[in-house]
Amino acid sequence: MKHLIGHLTGLKIATVAQLEACMDRVAHECRFTVVARAFHQFEPHGATGVLVLSESHFSAHTYPEHGTVYVDVFCCSPSFDPVACATSLKENFGASGFEYEIINRHVF
Repeated sequence: MKHLIGHLTGLKIATVAQLEACMDRVAHECRFTVVARAFHQFEPHGATGVLVLSESHFSAHTYPEHGTVYVDVFCCSPSFDPVACATSLKENFGASGFEYEIINRHVF
């Protein structure tokens, strides 16, 4: 199991519609199976989204006033490639930068 966490920079995602479109493209490219979704629009700006996956979860929290989106992708599929997912996140969100770390989770 792999856990990818990080923050994308150099972008302005302010609405649920923008966030959901980006997350859906990443989920499709990474072959995630979305089983539920929840999104919330904050005022005056910012959005949060969570895709519940059969493989675990994918969440994102936007801070358009700082040009940043924080992401968390946890996946228990043995075929999950977190580096490819990181590339997909950066490209699909249109970020100029992405700092992330990959955590190996162990099954007990």
